[in-house]
Formats: sequence, structure tokens, C-alpha cells
Amino acid sequence: MVHGPFGLFRIGVRRNRKRPQGAPVRLYLPTRCRYLLVGMTALTTHQAPAPDGINPARARPTLRALYSGHTLSPVDLSAPLLALPDGDSVTTALPGAVPVSEIAATISGWASLGIAGVKVFAYGHDRDGRASGALMPGNRMASAITAAKAAAPRVALTTEVCGCSWTNHGECILRTEDGALDLDGTYALMAAMAVQHADAGADAVSPTAMLDGSVHAVRTALDEAGHRDVAVNPNLAVHTGLYGPFKALMATDPRSGHRRGLQLEPGRADRDALVQARRWIDEGADSLTLQPVMTAVDVLVRLRDDQRVPITAYSTSGEWGALKTLGASGMAEYLASLKRAGADQVLSFAAETVARHLGASRA
Repeated sequence: MVHGPFGLFRIGVRRNRKRPQGAPVRLYLPTRCRYLLVGMTALTTHQAPAPDGINPARARPTLRALYSGHTLSPVDLSAPLLALPDGDSVTTALPGAVPVSEIAATISGWASLGIAGVKVFAYGHDRDGRASGALMPGNRMASAITAAKAAAPRVALTTEVCGCSWTNHGECILRTEDGALDLDGTYALMAAMAVQHADAGADAVSPTAMLDGSVHAVRTALDEAGHRDVAVNPNLAVHTGLYGPFKALMATDPRSGHRRGLQLEPGRADRDALVQARRWIDEGADSLTLQPVMTAVDVLVRLRDDQRVPITAYSTSGEWGALKTLGASGMAEYLASLKRAGADQVLSFAAETVARHLGASRA
């Protein structure tokens, strides 16, 4: 006896004295159970009729718009702003690389296109082994922040907090006299830079040297200086060749030849990014930036699945050369794919081109 949907029933072997030896044994079920099994088979094998080549959810423009899902708009975009010395001739094709005197006009134009954010990088001056220029009152970074916020106060402004533009060896960190990492000195430098940027008007600061403890040092310094509302957005930097044009323009190529000790190894980035992100959230980070993204979309997807904080996808300078070949429409599709992959904001040298394209498409 076996329990079934209609109570107990018997499964047995139909006896057949004429069955040849070795022939299969036949099982039998009561009639009511046979009907049940036939009905279940019909339910599992039924298929909906084909729609004759027309999908109602795609056929009409109104429904396509209704179900369009992720779309890209200028408010999803941020642009890198590279503050160069006044009077220097710009020998790069990187958008957003302008002298300080042109920052106001540049950011005003971006704001008129609907671009929501900028990240400021400064070409360092008075470079030495202790990055002294980074803390000089009124230095190029502070001047750039002041000019940008005065021209477009509603545009969110993030700054790079790193020693690479200010040291004479191009490293993100400070070193002792014998060449070892000066960890305490680097923490102090990054903390002081963050406070200076906040004093000048930054909405968020981005610790870029990937040192455990640096986010905590920056967060603590901001809080103690009365900037509890200034966000901390550290970088998750994957080692790549896609930083080249930026390093050449800003003279930040390290004397050692690479920064692998301060970056994620590409072969482990999909795992190590999650570990690092969790550490920095614990240290006080409010959001995260992943760079580059053209060769790390899988990392972006995993990071989004693991974290609920806002994530910026930084399409770095080396990606710009490839994006130019796609044209404005192709650039827009690429940046939209990053948003679809999990980015809350996309930082890209293509931001202005794409924002103009999106505006023209909606006109």
C-alpha cells in the first residue's frame, strides 16, 4: 500500500501465467491514479502557441517605452576634471584636461548638459619626497575645487586624495629615508589632504592609494575637522595598462615602474575586490569606485551583488582611445552597459560627448 493524493492505493504486479520467462514484469495502478498521471503529464508538456512572429511587448512604441528597463541619462554621468597649470599648452586629447583659468567655463558647460558630477585631479607642483605641495594653502587642487564649486555648486564634486601627483618619485605613498613605506606619514598626508579639499568645498574625497587603514584615517580626520557630511569614496584599482594617457599627462608614472603593490591583481580581482570593499566599508567608506571597467565588468557585477553602497564605474583614460572609434552612439551604449551591470554612476572621459548625444536624441 502506498500513500497517494487520494489516499491509499495498491501497486502490484499483474500476474500472467503465460508470460515467457525473462519477460519484463508489468506494474499496474488503480484507474483513478492512471487518470491523475495522464493529467500531470499533459500539464508539464503543454506549450503556449507561438505569437506568429509578433511580440506584443515589443511591437508598439508605447509598450517598448513602458518596459524599456535600464536607460542612461546625463544625470548618471560624471566627468574627470584634470586641473593643469595656466599657460601650459595641452598636448593631450583627453577631454576635461584644462588650465585652472578655464575650469569655470568647462564645468558650467557640463552642468548645462545635465552631467551630475566631476572628479578633480590636479597636476602637482612643488614636488618633493614628502609631497609638500599637496598641503600648500591655495595650491592647484584647492584652486580647482573653489573655481568648480563657484561655477556649478549643484554638481557633486569628488577629489583625488593621493600622493602620486605631488611626490618627486611619482609614488602614491611616502617613503622613509631608507626607502621603506612610511605608513604613518602616508596616513597623515592623506588625512590632511582630505581636510584641505573639504575646506575648499569638496562633497566627497577619494583615497586612491590602496592602503588598509587609509579610509579610517581620512574618515576620522574629516569628522574631527567638522566635515561629517563629506563622503569618502575609495578606489578599487585593478592593475592595468589603461591608465597610460592620464599618467603621461599628469606626470604620475612612478619611478619604480608600476604600482602593483597598491593595486588589485587582475587574475584575482573578482575576489580581492570584494574583500577590499568590505574592509573599507568597515573603515567608514560611504561608496566605492572601481577602475578600470572595460576589462573588469565581471568585477563590477560581483561587487554590485556583494555591496549595497553606491558604486562608481570609472572608465579610465586608456579606454577613451577605444571609445572614440565607436562614435557617440556606441559610447552611450557602452556606458549604459556599465549602469546595467551595477554602476550607480559612470565616471568617463566620454561624459560630455554622451551627454550631448543623449540630449540630441531626446530633442
